[in-house]
Amino acid sequence: ATVPCIPLIVASIMSKKLAEGLDALVLDVKTGSGAFMQLIEDTKKLAQALVKTGTNFGVKTEAVVSDMSQPLGKYVGNVLETYECIRIMQGDSDAQMTSTRELSLELSARLLVLAGISKDITKAHELAKTRLASGEALRKFQQNVELQGGDPRICDKPEMLLDEKLFRIEIKAARSGYVGQIDTLAIGNTVVAIGGGRSKADDKIDHAVGYACNAKIGTPIGGGETLGVLHCRNEDQARLVGGTIIGAYKIVSENNHKQLQLIQEVIAN
Repeated sequence: ATVPCIPLIVASIMSKKLAEGLDALVLDVKTGSGAFMQLIEDTKKLAQALVKTGTNFGVKTEAVVSDMSQPLGKYVGNVLETYECIRIMQGDSDAQMTSTRELSLELSARLLVLAGISKDITKAHELAKTRLASGEALRKFQQNVELQGGDPRICDKPEMLLDEKLFRIEIKAARSGYVGQIDTLAIGNTVVAIGGGRSKADDKIDHAVGYACNAKIGTPIGGGETLGVLHCRNEDQARLVGGTIIGAYKIVSENNHKQLQLIQEVIAN
């Protein structure tokens, strides 16, 4: 979505989804500083319009409104996010990846109910967790990679995805305190600026670059401690965007933030 017009956004998203001949659809609709619709009221309106459109076309549709006031998981960037997902499927317990895991289970569970595989959301969650813990989710992903001509070995050694030629630049806090706020959109735009996304339609994407977020909202941080790590091609890129990333973090003296609720609301017909 690049135009703040709900009918156009809905048409763009749902035309592609409905063309696939679906029976059921669960959408993840973001709200917060990293979302196109940053205000929860606007996000709900978009979610409701998406659900209504899907339902009108005979597709059982739900929308999960989820928080994006900080990076969802640990990594931002094409390859890095894939690396994170494989590690989760391997059973990695990195605390920074918890939200990615929780949201994935929520979306999976809701789709299991809509598809008639599970009778209720509680049993669906149990089934999704069981399949993840058993390694079955990873094996199915590995199958899909192989069928699409990819290298299935990445499921055993996800570090194969990482480009060792990249510069890894630590982004350090200027002062001590707590992470009070993160401008997630600024971090996303930074990754685009170093090649991780397109500014113009003909831009080439560098899938390897990105950002690793070490400190989330509420994290205590000391002056000079690492907020995150920029994965970039050269030091010129680091100089170009380093200040933007530091500026994306608001460091406060007291930890007064409320616990962020990952799942804000579920919109169903």
